[in-house]
Amino acid sequence: MKTNLFLPTLLAVIIQVMVNGQTPGNQITQIRKTLISTESKIVNVTYTMKPDAVSLNALLTQAKELNLTAQAFKSAAKTKRGDEKKELTVEALFFEKQFVIKQIEISELLAKETYQKLYQNRNYINVLLKIIKNDETTTALALNLNSEAEKCIRMAKEMREEAYAQANIVSKLGNLSNAEDEEVLALNKQQLVFDIIERVNPKVTVR
Repeated sequence: MKTNLFLPTLLAVIIQVMVNGQTPGNQITQIRKTLISTESKIVNVTYTMKPDAVSLNALLTQAKELNLTAQAFKSAAKTKRGDEKKELTVEALFFEKQFVIKQIEISELLAKETYQKLYQNRNYINVLLKIIKNDETTTALALNLNSEAEKCIRMAKEMREEAYAQANIVSKLGNLSNAEDEEVLALNKQQLVFDIIERVNPKVTVR
C-alpha cells in the first residue's frame, strides 16, 4: 500500500501509544505502532502486554501523543483523495477514539486523588467545627460553606454515575468533565471554610 504522507519531516517517525483493551478475564494494554517509513508506507503492528501501574504524568504524555497523532492524520487526509483519504481518515478516527479513552483514564485517576482529599477535608472540618463551637457566627458561615461543598460532592458523584451509564465514550467524557468541575468547586468551598476559621480564630491552625 503506497501512501504519500503530509510533510517530509514526519517521515521515518515511529509513534508508540498505549491503548487499553479488555480480554475475557484479563485487562491488557495494546500498543499500536504506526510506522511512517521513508518509502511512504504505513505499517500497523498490534500486540499485547500486561499493563503496569501508570502515573498521571505518563497518562498525560500518552494523551498528548494520541492527540498529536490524530491531528497529523487529519491534516494529511485533507490533502488526499479516494482510498488514500479514507485510509488516513480511518487512522485519524482510531487515534481520536484512543485519545478520548485516555482522557477517561486520566479523569478516573484524578478522581481517586480528589475524593481522598475531599474526605480528608471533610473529617478535618468536623474537628474544627467542634473547636470553634462557641463562635456562633464563624460556625454558621463554616457550616453554610461546608453544606455547599457537600452538595457539589453529591452532584459530582451523580454525574460520574451518569457517565458510566453512557454507551458513547464522548458523552461519557463530557459527563466526567462536568463532574470534575463540581469536585473542584467542592474543594474550593472546603478551602474557604479553612480560611474563615483561621482568619477569625488565630489560635486555630489550619493545615
